[in-house]
Amino acid sequence: MSYSFSQSDVSKAKKVPFRRCYCGLSAPFSTSWSDNNPGRRYFGCQYWPDEKEACGFFEWYDDEVSEWYKEVLNKLKPKKVLKKSREGSVVNLVRVLIGLFVIFTIMVLVLLCLLLKG
Repeated sequence: MSYSFSQSDVSKAKKVPFRRCYCGLSAPFSTSWSDNNPGRRYFGCQYWPDEKEACGFFEWYDDEVSEWYKEVLNKLKPKKVLKKSREGSVVNLVRVLIGLFVIFTIMVLVLLCLLLKG
């Protein structure tokens, strides 16, 4: 059994929107998670939020969503944010513990060197 795909079949299957910002560069396609526009997709200058470099390009891809949709997504959003913050806290805790272990090990080695010399 053989399959054949034309170029148009591939482009229909995966249509990725594309825009250029005023800088002439490809504008990233992102999703907003603000309270006013949760889940709404947009294009923006890839240098944003650097005000010195950014050209100010911004374009919504989706129409504005209903109040009901905003409410549902905003209720789901804190769970996602909380999960990320917990993961970040665990990573930070591990980093602190590793740092303390390294400091403790160095202190023990210094004390051993002092004891052996004296």
